[in-house]
Amino acid sequence: MILGLLFASIAGAAIHGDTLYTWGDQLLTWTLPKLSSRLLATPERPASAGCIDQDGAGLFLQEGDRLVYRKSPDWKPREMDHGMDMHDCLAATLLGHRGVLVVHRGMQLRFYEFPDFHYKEIYSFYSRSRQGGLLVTDVDGDGYPDIICGNYWIKSPTDFDLPWHDFAIELYNDQPLAATLRLALVDGDLLVAQGELPNGRVARLRKPRDPRQLWIEELLGEFHYPRASAQNLIGEDNGPHSRLLLNGKLAGETNGIHTALRYRNGYVLVGHDGVFYR
Repeated sequence: MILGLLFASIAGAAIHGDTLYTWGDQLLTWTLPKLSSRLLATPERPASAGCIDQDGAGLFLQEGDRLVYRKSPDWKPREMDHGMDMHDCLAATLLGHRGVLVVHRGMQLRFYEFPDFHYKEIYSFYSRSRQGGLLVTDVDGDGYPDIICGNYWIKSPTDFDLPWHDFAIELYNDQPLAATLRLALVDGDLLVAQGELPNGRVARLRKPRDPRQLWIEELLGEFHYPRASAQNLIGEDNGPHSRLLLNGKLAGETNGIHTALRYRNGYVLVGHDGVFYR
């Protein structure tokens, strides 16, 4: 195990090739697998959420209530929007349009497009729960990139200017944060974790023959803030003695991790106070 520590709070992370980026009080880059770090910028207000551009050259971050784009080599912030409440974002190319998907207030799915970052509203959710988690994948096999967000998958139209249509995957809506999920694809199935709940469900959902119907749930258990998920790994973010599970079995304990990223034959695990690779 290789460990990298720092005296700043980390709120999130993303990986591109052999480089790890973390954000929070500071924007840092880490060289993998050695985990030597370098300071890129210190935001005026900490970055609370973010994602990496598709080419790895820039980061989309929420700093305070601003959505900004920071890009190599100077990493200066370019404001995209303000008054933001973003839990998730994901860089994507949709029907030939390059940009970034953003979940705003857990209710609105937006697509900010290069180069001017004007946004198109993909979908508005009407649910008792804030939606969270983002993936882009062809759910129904028609060759177009569908979006999975929270409890739903959203079917791509054949043209960018046509409407998108949503279908429920499951019905996690009994609490305000029940649908604020961490998502991962595992051998064609969808792994979902209720990362914002003290007793959050983790389940594997198998797509039925007609994906417009509710998916088939295999409950894997309840965990304390299961915010980190990558393939068959689940990590809790519940302070000291947080469990780390691999293939359903206890693989160790941590001080709490919020992000797990697959790297080579192992995982990069990120918590509020450091990074390690195992």
